[in-house]
Amino acid sequence: MRPAGFEPASLAREATNPRKVNIGEREPQELKKSFEEFCLIDLGLSESTVRRHLVVIRDLLRFLRENNIAAVGREDIRQYLKAKREGDADSTYANRIKALRRFFRDFLGAEELIGSFELPRTPRESDALEIPDKGDLRKFFDNIDMSKYRAIFLFKATSGLRTSEVASLKTGDVDFEKRMVVPNHDGNTKRSYVTFYNRETERELEEFFPKRENGDERLFQTTVRPIQKAFQRASDESGIKISPKMLRKWFAKEMRNLNVSGEHIDAFCGRLPSSIRAKHYTDLSPERLREVYEDAGITVLS
Repeated sequence: MRPAGFEPASLAREATNPRKVNIGEREPQELKKSFEEFCLIDLGLSESTVRRHLVVIRDLLRFLRENNIAAVGREDIRQYLKAKREGDADSTYANRIKALRRFFRDFLGAEELIGSFELPRTPRESDALEIPDKGDLRKFFDNIDMSKYRAIFLFKATSGLRTSEVASLKTGDVDFEKRMVVPNHDGNTKRSYVTFYNRETERELEEFFPKRENGDERLFQTTVRPIQKAFQRASDESGIKISPKMLRKWFAKEMRNLNVSGEHIDAFCGRLPSSIRAKHYTDLSPERLREVYEDAGITVLS
């Protein structure tokens, strides 16, 4: 519920300039708390969506405070978005505008301030929002709270492995010298395939390894559910929605951008039937796949 005497729409009416909203005199914590309750109760938004909106509003209020802006007009919002547009991926920028719409249009009743700002347009917007770009990945990575899950994030993004495969990997499934992975390895070449990880991942693994517990041969010593929860926490903190599954899609897309053939990508992702691998063994051998992988030079953070 809103604090007594606090009516969001009245902020627009309080401004001396009808094209501005005076929010500078409001206590920031009170304003954010009221906006949070408005989103949860009035709009019925999910908690995760509200948390992502709050990330944007905190950033907006910081911008206004640093620039000594109390009465906010359309030009102030434009300058804020201008400062963010260059560094934001399209999906991040779209989420930023959505949060500002909720804040100014729905919460403050000042649609005229935000109505002219459009979401970024892409040829296939649904795909662009589903598969993150490097800007999103870097921001998301910076908000992962444990070295174990930072290593998993990079491992998945640069290997194309499924989350269940990552969770079940054992140290014996990895050739650390070659950065080569043989998931589901059981000695039967018809049921195993190889993929690789990059040097960014190697450095993060070296950071994580001293923290592993003795007596557990699993590489990451975790299961699928904690991985999903770690990604959810990072999504909430960063305001960027990335699931473990998305990283497998990102890997395939990025390798295509790096001119890797579809057949080799399918081989890295374990999508080729054993009969195909056997028929084209020379081109799909571990040695050849390593050469293709290294030539591609996939990176996430740079």
